[in-house]
Amino acid sequence: MKKTGSEPLSSATPFERARLLADVAKQRVRIAKEELKRARKRLKEAKREAKRARKQASAARKAWKKARKAHRASPPRESSAGKRKGRGPALKASAPAAKRKAARRRRKDGGASKGHPDGSAPVTQ
Repeated sequence: MKKTGSEPLSSATPFERARLLADVAKQRVRIAKEELKRARKRLKEAKREAKRARKQASAARKAWKKARKAHRASPPRESSAGKRKGRGPALKASAPAAKRKAARRRRKDGGASKGHPDGSAPVTQ
Protein backbone atom coordinates (compact mmCIF):
# COMPACT_ATOMS: atom_id res chain seq x y z
CA MET A 1 0.00 0.00 0.00
CA LYS A 2 1.23 3.55 -0.84
CA LYS A 3 1.72 6.07 1.91
CA THR A 4 -0.11 9.35 1.51
CA GLY A 5 0.70 12.69 3.06
CA SER A 6 -2.19 12.39 5.48
CA GLU A 7 -0.78 9.33 7.26
CA PRO A 8 1.56 10.09 10.18
CA LEU A 9 5.14 8.76 10.13
CA SER A 10 5.17 5.33 11.63
CA SER A 11 8.28 5.72 13.83
CA ALA A 12 8.16 9.41 14.81
CA THR A 13 5.79 10.55 17.47
CA PRO A 14 5.09 14.28 17.82
CA PHE A 15 7.45 14.41 20.80
CA GLU A 16 10.30 12.74 18.91
CA ARG A 17 9.66 14.92 15.90
CA ALA A 18 9.94 18.07 18.04
CA ARG A 19 13.17 16.72 19.58
CA LEU A 20 14.63 16.04 16.11
CA LEU A 21 13.70 19.54 14.95
CA ALA A 22 15.39 20.99 18.04
CA ASP A 23 18.54 18.96 17.30
CA VAL A 24 18.58 20.24 13.72
CA ALA A 25 18.17 23.81 14.98
CA LYS A 26 21.10 23.29 17.43
CA GLN A 27 23.26 22.03 14.56
CA ARG A 28 22.35 25.05 12.49
CA VAL A 29 23.26 27.36 15.36
CA ARG A 30 26.58 25.54 15.83
CA ILE A 31 27.38 25.81 12.11
CA ALA A 32 26.45 29.50 12.08
CA LYS A 33 28.72 30.15 15.08
CA GLU A 34 31.62 28.37 13.35
CA GLU A 35 31.04 30.38 10.18
CA LEU A 36 30.97 33.58 12.23
CA LYS A 37 34.23 32.61 13.95
CA ARG A 38 35.89 31.94 10.55
CA ALA A 39 34.56 35.25 9.20
CA ARG A 40 36.02 37.11 12.19
CA LYS A 41 39.39 35.45 11.60
CA ARG A 42 39.27 36.46 7.92
CA LEU A 43 38.39 40.02 8.94
CA LYS A 44 41.33 40.18 11.37
CA GLU A 45 43.72 38.87 8.72
CA ALA A 46 42.40 41.39 6.19
CA LYS A 47 42.91 44.19 8.70
CA ARG A 48 46.48 43.04 9.40
CA GLU A 49 47.21 42.89 5.68
CA ALA A 50 45.76 46.37 5.15
CA LYS A 51 47.93 47.69 7.97
CA ARG A 52 51.02 46.12 6.39
CA ALA A 53 50.11 47.64 3.03
CA ARG A 54 49.65 51.09 4.57
CA LYS A 55 53.05 50.83 6.27
CA GLN A 56 54.70 49.73 3.04
CA ALA A 57 53.05 52.55 1.09
CA SER A 58 54.16 55.06 3.70
CA ALA A 59 57.75 53.80 3.56
CA ALA A 60 57.70 53.96 -0.25
CA ARG A 61 56.34 57.52 -0.14
CA LYS A 62 59.06 58.56 2.32
CA ALA A 63 61.78 56.99 0.16
CA TRP A 64 60.38 58.70 -2.94
CA LYS A 65 60.28 62.08 -1.17
CA LYS A 66 63.82 61.58 0.12
CA ALA A 67 65.09 60.70 -3.37
CA ARG A 68 63.27 63.67 -4.88
CA LYS A 69 64.70 66.00 -2.25
CA ALA A 70 68.21 64.65 -2.82
CA HIS A 71 67.82 65.05 -6.59
CA ARG A 72 66.61 68.62 -6.24
CA ALA A 73 69.40 69.48 -3.80
CA SER A 74 72.15 68.16 -6.07
CA PRO A 75 73.54 70.69 -8.58
CA PRO A 76 72.36 70.17 -12.15
CA ARG A 77 74.83 68.32 -14.37
CA GLU A 78 76.15 70.12 -17.39
CA SER A 79 75.77 67.60 -20.19
CA SER A 80 74.82 68.01 -23.81
CA ALA A 81 71.95 65.56 -23.36
CA GLY A 82 70.36 67.69 -20.64
CA LYS A 83 68.03 70.62 -20.96
CA ARG A 84 69.26 73.50 -23.06
CA LYS A 85 69.55 76.92 -21.53
CA GLY A 86 67.54 79.73 -23.07
CA ARG A 87 69.59 82.05 -25.23
CA GLY A 88 67.16 84.92 -25.25
CA PRO A 89 67.16 87.12 -28.40
CA ALA A 90 70.09 85.22 -29.98
CA LEU A 91 67.81 82.18 -30.38
CA LYS A 92 65.93 83.66 -33.35
CA ALA A 93 69.13 84.54 -35.15
CA SER A 94 70.48 80.98 -34.81
CA ALA A 95 67.30 79.29 -36.09
CA PRO A 96 68.54 78.96 -39.72
CA ALA A 97 71.84 77.55 -38.45
CA ALA A 98 69.94 75.00 -36.39
CA LYS A 99 67.96 73.96 -39.48
CA ARG A 100 71.18 73.47 -41.44
CA LYS A 101 72.66 71.43 -38.62
CA ALA A 102 69.56 69.21 -38.48
CA ALA A 103 69.70 68.68 -42.26
CA ARG A 104 73.38 67.66 -42.01
CA ARG A 105 72.51 65.21 -39.23
CA ARG A 106 69.77 63.65 -41.37
CA ARG A 107 72.16 63.25 -44.29
CA LYS A 108 74.78 61.75 -42.02
CA ASP A 109 72.27 59.21 -40.59
CA GLY A 110 71.45 57.92 -44.03
CA GLY A 111 67.74 57.53 -43.26
CA ALA A 112 68.07 55.94 -39.82
CA SER A 113 65.86 58.61 -38.30
CA LYS A 114 62.98 57.72 -40.64
CA GLY A 115 62.12 54.48 -38.84
CA HIS A 116 64.94 52.35 -40.31
CA PRO A 117 67.45 51.78 -37.52
CA ASP A 118 69.91 50.01 -39.82
CA GLY A 119 69.96 52.97 -42.25
CA SER A 120 68.44 51.01 -45.12
CA ALA A 121 65.92 52.51 -47.49
CA PRO A 122 62.28 51.30 -47.39
CA VAL A 123 61.49 48.39 -49.67
CA THR A 124 59.01 49.22 -52.46
CA GLN A 125 57.51 46.80 -54.98
